Amino acid sequence: MMLRRNFCFSARLTQGIAALLASSATYAQTSGNAGNNSNNNGQVVTPYVQYSMTYDDNVLRLKDAEQARSILGTDQMSDTYRTAVGGIRIDKMISRQHLTLDASLNRTDFDHFRQFDNTGKDAKGDWGWAIGNYFSGNIGYIYSEALTPFQNFRVFEKNLRTQKTKYASAAWRMHPDWTLRAQFTRLGLDYSLASQQINTFTQDISEVGLDYTARSGSIAGIQLRHTNGNYPNPTIIDGEEINNSFKQDEIKAKVLWLYSGKTRLQFLGGLVERKRQSANDVNFSGFNARLIGDWAATGQTSLTMNLWREIGGLNDVDANYALTNGVSLAATTKASDKLKLDGLVDYEKRNYNGATVITGVTPSGRRDKYGRAAFSVTYMPLPSWSLMASIFREKLQSNIDNFGYVSNGVVLTARYEF
Repeated sequence: MMLRRNFCFSARLTQGIAALLASSATYAQTSGNAGNNSNNNGQVVTPYVQYSMTYDDNVLRLKDAEQARSILGTDQMSDTYRTAVGGIRIDKMISRQHLTLDASLNRTDFDHFRQFDNTGKDAKGDWGWAIGNYFSGNIGYIYSEALTPFQNFRVFEKNLRTQKTKYASAAWRMHPDWTLRAQFTRLGLDYSLASQQINTFTQDISEVGLDYTARSGSIAGIQLRHTNGNYPNPTIIDGEEINNSFKQDEIKAKVLWLYSGKTRLQFLGGLVERKRQSANDVNFSGFNARLIGDWAATGQTSLTMNLWREIGGLNDVDANYALTNGVSLAATTKASDKLKLDGLVDYEKRNYNGATVITGVTPSGRRDKYGRAAFSVTYMPLPSWSLMASIFREKLQSNIDNFGYVSNGVVLTARYEF
């Protein structure tokens, strides 16, 4: 089978890390006020099972049937696959300490592309700690083992990705209005295919920040972040060693504006500088920002909009980052106590840095346009039982012809919590 280079995973990954850190910081500031109930219904241990069936008309994210024939020897592009999940969730308050654990196993089987059948594992553990009224934070670990998504890695063999994340945060409320915080996250990625070991990497993120909280609850602050990305296995092509290890520094303003009881705005933006170990002439220095707006239109309907301009590292020999500009809109409507509707539209432009290290690998100046739309309906006949049906459409346009694709799909899911 022919293998292709992999693109665009780490940009999303960096955003995920940022979201993780943000959620940890939020809890660190509020855990001291937590009550004694471990969750909404007071249940500490919750076993659960879930079963999903997905139909995707382009499961491998191929351009067309001709490309499928050249790579796989078949016109087949669509497939139906089924995923069974079993797990347990623990949520316990011990005095002011909040302990959570969620561990599960899953099995996915394809109807046609059976070579991708796989067993996955997921686990998340978090300790939300508090000491007195002034010190709080989170310590946690996340583990995930799953099939690498095809839209990110164009590798047409079974390639399992293992992700490990360790994090710790601390907040010191040194004044009723001022909070000093610090966070550290280490993320590691590894792949089962020997040919993809060059994409194994670790990423260490260290952050300190100072926040001012107004009487209204709005927050204004500043944060400094340093990221050290390490690729232990450099690529060697034609005798030349290429290494995408990098260091990145950021100084950003942070704002949470509670405009009203229904509307809030979050902003994080400032200067970012990235330096790569190899090919230092293609480093990045510029302005990055993300704006998030939340509007509770009614008691049953809410809207969230994201606008961003961000760089993300890329696991690729000839492009060490892409600059993305995007917008997304998500809406949720609770039609009744048992029925909920969700919609999402996501669009972004990705401009690669065009660092052509090896002639003929990927042309410099690559430009992508990515869009995704999804709609789902969730019905809960019982509080412990939920049924969901969703549809999606995903499209990638690229000035490199073979990388574009269109995918449409349907997902049916049933979940029961004991």
